[in-house]
Amino acid sequence: MTYKTHLALSLTATLPVMSLTGTLSGGGIAALALGTLLPDIDEPGSWIGRRTRGISDMMNRTFGHRGMTHSLVAVGVVVLLMVSLVLLLNVPAAVAAAFIGGYSLHLMGDSFSKSGIAWLQPFKNKKFQSGFGVVYYTTGSMVEKLLLVGLVAVLVYIVSRMELSLSLADIYRLPGEIWYSFGQAVGRLLD
Repeated sequence: MTYKTHLALSLTATLPVMSLTGTLSGGGIAALALGTLLPDIDEPGSWIGRRTRGISDMMNRTFGHRGMTHSLVAVGVVVLLMVSLVLLLNVPAAVAAAFIGGYSLHLMGDSFSKSGIAWLQPFKNKKFQSGFGVVYYTTGSMVEKLLLVGLVAVLVYIVSRMELSLSLADIYRLPGEIWYSFGQAVGRLLD
């Protein structure tokens, strides 16, 4: 999936949950988006990979694309990291949950690709395709583009029902704004 489809899928799946649970916030949406994009740090040509070239190149050489960052082990590491941030730095639990949700939804989305993902790495390299070889897409294909259009339509409907002021242009700008905010936060930590 391209980053746009990953973001549309994650937002469509979680905005209603965040709204119903009273956890909808800018920080939650930012965490969701960053969690959604992070698994592709192992691909230098991905949206996040192009912004983290040294790290992305190293991850790709070490694990390959859809390697360790696309496994249950990675989800476990993310969960431990987020729980640590909640307990040690008082990060809101809802923000941590949004990050974990975004990461997990990315993997679920990729598991429906034609090639699937190796959920059990590093223990097994066997890839699993969640659509049982019947329901699948290829990244950048017409099927994925139609999926994106459908997800955006549903997302626009959800947002309109929630009476939020989130436009399609805002959705497309979100990754850049999140990355900018993340860079500023890291800069403040290093000062």
